[in-house]
Amino acid sequence: MKEGALAVALRAYVNDRFKEYGEVLDCQVDTKENRLTFRVMLRGEKEPASASIDRYEIENEGDDVYLKLRSFSTSREWITLLLNQLLAGKRFKIPSKVAGLL
Repeated sequence: MKEGALAVALRAYVNDRFKEYGEVLDCQVDTKENRLTFRVMLRGEKEPASASIDRYEIENEGDDVYLKLRSFSTSREWITLLLNQLLAGKRFKIPSKVAGLL
């Protein structure tokens, strides 16, 4: 139940924040393995792609909660390379509504 609610909130957040790149069609959260899996329809593509944040960490800093991204994999090799180069090690503040589900 908790992971399902997280997936719905995460999908809405990602779709709102990155809508110019495409749409998240499906999102799955595995809190035991610290893994997020997405099925996305990228703009200009004919077929959906899959993408995973293979490892993430939750960091608390005062009243704020952050998601720190560690490693990625996708169904497109060049996107995997790009995500790992640009986003691995980065952290993002989690909206309070989502943080409350953690």
